[in-house]
Amino acid sequence: MKQSHALAYLRQICCSGLSRELAIGEFLKTLPLVVPSNSNTFSVGDSQLRPVYHIAGFELADMAATAPEIIAAYHTPERQRRANVWFASHPCIGDPRVMEQGFYATDLYHLIYRRFDMHHVLWLPLPLDGGAAGVLGLYRPQHQKPFDGRDQTRVLSLLPYLAHAFRAGNDNSFQLGPPCGSGMLVMDTQGKTVFQSPEATRLLELARYPRLLRDMRGQDRLLAKLAELCRNLLGIYRGEDAPPPSFSHHAATGQYLFKAYWLNGCGDQPERLIGVTVEYRQPLTLKLLRALRDQPLSPAQREVALLLAQGEPFEKIGQRLHIKMTTVRDHIGKIYTKLNIHQREELLPKLLAASASSSEQLYPAETERFR
Repeated sequence: MKQSHALAYLRQICCSGLSRELAIGEFLKTLPLVVPSNSNTFSVGDSQLRPVYHIAGFELADMAATAPEIIAAYHTPERQRRANVWFASHPCIGDPRVMEQGFYATDLYHLIYRRFDMHHVLWLPLPLDGGAAGVLGLYRPQHQKPFDGRDQTRVLSLLPYLAHAFRAGNDNSFQLGPPCGSGMLVMDTQGKTVFQSPEATRLLELARYPRLLRDMRGQDRLLAKLAELCRNLLGIYRGEDAPPPSFSHHAATGQYLFKAYWLNGCGDQPERLIGVTVEYRQPLTLKLLRALRDQPLSPAQREVALLLAQGEPFEKIGQRLHIKMTTVRDHIGKIYTKLNIHQREELLPKLLAASASSSEQLYPAETERFR
């Protein structure tokens, strides 16, 4: 992908109206296409830069229980004071030893950073409302060169858009796309987890919140709800008036549909097991934006194609984009030609297929080039 297209996509994602978690998560995953990097993060801290909110642009499901403690333990008042002093006269931190001379001997580096090839750092502060401050973190492996002034300039130009995405908050009233992930847990009749697939582990972390340094009681509530599904299934077997063993969980990252069913026969016996499936759906807007990012369309044509795929009438597209109907029709004709389709009904399936390919292949392939 051309760097100019990646830059345009980053700005578009931040201003798309997507929820805070989705927009920032997508931003972190796409940023390596503009500035070669990996395992990027975004943290929000209080007035002393102590982190209270943290999103990782990579999978941390298997470290969710330990990473928050390690990160919190590292951010001592003295280290934060040194960071504040540095940020008072510098736009970023390019050497972690500003925070701690022995940084590369800390638990944070050995237990997290080394594991995810986070050796060279670029930390950029981002002022937010109410005295809060964000810090965007970019990382490179040890065998790569450190970040330079050109990298800093590119990222600094994107910080206002990242701030906009953070202020957007979370809106769960989005139109959902088709299923894009599923997993399974095995539980006993009392709701104790016996096994969960790797994909189920990942989806549970997304459903709980794709962030660290969060009140862990949010995770407990979700696990309690899954245990309730198992008890409902058992209650139905006993002839009780129990709700159906399924529920839909809406989070900032999308919708998660959980369903429970018997695996090895129904009954009260301890050996009876219950399977709980989880199906994940993302907002349709995100899927369409991912697909349009890679199409041979102009920025204006991408805007028209997005609204067209979402089912907006021609008249409303013109009103939303403040263009004449003749211009709308001209854009649509060019969209059909460039995408090799002949009618509106072909657009959405084509973009959804492109989105599935893009999300599965582009990020790993692009990231691997910089490792």
